[in-house]
Amino acid sequence: MCFSLLPVSVDAQCNMRVMETRELVLSADLIARVRVRSTKNIRNPMYGQLATLEIVEVIYGDPRRQEVRVWAMSTTYCARDVYAPQQEMLVFLARDQTLFHTVNWQYGQFLINGDTVENWRGRSGEVADGGAATVATGASEARRGEVPRGQPRPFAEVKQEILTLLEEARQNGKARRP
Repeated sequence: MCFSLLPVSVDAQCNMRVMETRELVLSADLIARVRVRSTKNIRNPMYGQLATLEIVEVIYGDPRRQEVRVWAMSTTYCARDVYAPQQEMLVFLARDQTLFHTVNWQYGQFLINGDTVENWRGRSGEVADGGAATVATGASEARRGEVPRGQPRPFAEVKQEILTLLEEARQNGKARRP
């Protein structure tokens, strides 16, 4: 018998589920605009990085927090939740032991450039598709093998969208206390 070991592209096989914005908001214990203060490579069975984030503005969660430490570089297959010093981001974080982790891995962090949130998927889970935005399916997944790309949006609009989702959840009895 002859066996051939052909290189397989991991990206082509990666079908990580992308949460809809509503689910992302409802899963977060802390939603904030942050600046990455520092990162440290670590040896942990579940994570490879520990990031310290300076909180610029809290949208949801404890408003007294000035910084937060986040587990990152998850060992979960296809996760790419990495932080780099000096990045400014909008992040959706959940408690993880005594620290936090990014909700939905890399799909729970959005770079901010100036006052614009890059690649914001929007309230309805919009995904850019060659310039024409389409609404993601109920499972909120892009077509097989594609990475969801949103549209740049002003931070103020994104913040209002998140606050609206939180208010709707509160009214429907689905909101959690920060």
